[in-house]
Amino acid sequence: MVKLIATDLDGTLLDDKKNLPENFGEVLSRLNDRHIRLAVSSGRSFCTLRSQFGDYLDDLIFICDNGAYVYDRGRIVSVSTLPRDAVVNIVKFCESMGLTVLLCGKNGTWHNAVKSSHYSEIETYYVNQHFLPELSEFDDEIFKVAVFNENGIENNGYPELSGKYGEHFNVQLSGKYWVDIMNSGINKGAALHKLQNSLGVNYEETMSFGDYLNDLEMLENSYYSFSMENSHSLVKKTANFSTGSNNENSVIKEIVKLCLS
Repeated sequence: MVKLIATDLDGTLLDDKKNLPENFGEVLSRLNDRHIRLAVSSGRSFCTLRSQFGDYLDDLIFICDNGAYVYDRGRIVSVSTLPRDAVVNIVKFCESMGLTVLLCGKNGTWHNAVKSSHYSEIETYYVNQHFLPELSEFDDEIFKVAVFNENGIENNGYPELSGKYGEHFNVQLSGKYWVDIMNSGINKGAALHKLQNSLGVNYEETMSFGDYLNDLEMLENSYYSFSMENSHSLVKKTANFSTGSNNENSVIKEIVKLCLS
């Protein structure tokens, strides 16, 4: 019996217009009636998820910033803060490459974007975000550094960042245009494993859904792991099962079929 479900948001639970399924609230209520916990797992920060899921704040678990910040019903389950000197080093390295940088912290998200198109992309995923001309002079506890390249980052930014920082930090491709940098050992899968331990749930009782490379560890930590039709090829190889696209309400359909029928 499934007792814990974790789902990515963009490209997974949300459709391409960033909308929640119309029956999300109804399904969440039915899950709670059966004591099945649902975790939304995202590279987005808690302030963004709190805004998006405000009506369900007491009913969900939030795996934020790719596992660097985990929140459950008024309680911070875990938090991982990057060393300040490392953040400053990453900022300066990215700026030397002409990359846009976001610092996701306790009090907000700080960025150095100068193009309007970059602002639009940032606003899609982050609320409480602020332009900071001298980004290395931030004054906050930083959970994650997000790096953006509007031309695609897998071949133009990720190799350099992974080569320079991958030995000591978790450098993850989180989308076509995004790389996220967290402390070593921080990822969605590690966060899910902590939740399994705290809730007394095992691998066979866990379900997960994902579409991109920052979802791999989360999928590996659950038996009922689903890749989306629109997933990266490595995600499809990692998941035990597959489902339809994010535009077909596929996550909710699988939950209803396997957990609520």
